[in-house]
Amino acid sequence: MLVVSVLSLKGGVGKTSVVLGLAGAAVARGLSVVVVDMDPQGNATSVLRARRARATLADAMAQPDAATVDAALTKTGWSEGAATVRLLPSDADLVRFDAWAPGRRLRPRLRRALAHLDGVDLVLIDCPPSLGALTREALAAANLAVVVTTPSFFGAQGAERALTEIQEIKDTVNPGLEFAGIVVNRLRESTEEHRYRKRELIELYGAQALLKPAIPDRVAVQQAESTGQPLHAVKSSGARELSKSFDKMLGRLLKKARKAGAEPAS
Repeated sequence: MLVVSVLSLKGGVGKTSVVLGLAGAAVARGLSVVVVDMDPQGNATSVLRARRARATLADAMAQPDAATVDAALTKTGWSEGAATVRLLPSDADLVRFDAWAPGRRLRPRLRRALAHLDGVDLVLIDCPPSLGALTREALAAANLAVVVTTPSFFGAQGAERALTEIQEIKDTVNPGLEFAGIVVNRLRESTEEHRYRKRELIELYGAQALLKPAIPDRVAVQQAESTGQPLHAVKSSGARELSKSFDKMLGRLLKKARKAGAEPAS
């Protein structure tokens, strides 16, 4: 089972959209996916429109045993044959697990909860847009960490802080964690500002740090999310372009996972 944490320490960069784009690409490949909505705002939970579960991720964090995880895990409408997307849904009560103080010892509750998943190829964790205990929990449970940014000044700053935290978690509680790359989201190549910010990211972190391809700014994202559909179900040229981008990105993540020894089962 491959576990990927998708994070950004700045809100509004489209982190949830990247999680959902990768989930749709994984289903199209025939993989069994679980989305873990660690963000108390619950945007991924809203878009996936899952069946109401008997428990939530907050319950699974409080009591990370098999029975609670099973009660929280719920089906969504995103499926193709045997490939499915299931959800560990967010809840406003997750906020009580986000408090963090310097020197506090992390107790990886999420990692213990995910150990009870069975028959899953890929877990995608949608982190909150902050550096609290929930983001640290997500990184402690992951094999790969993906940082999402936009081609903006503040987006680059958020990426820098996220990379620092990934290294800290790797050094302290999860030596198997690997940085998978920075996703440049909502890119408009036609604008000089976006091209400049993309070049800036390359100068700061190196070309190899950017997870290709960049995700173009297309209205199809909003169309898919407003109807609760994966991108490949939206019939537009923009949706087809985005679906191809996420499929290529997922392929690169799976390749990195093979190198790291965390290849999905199927």
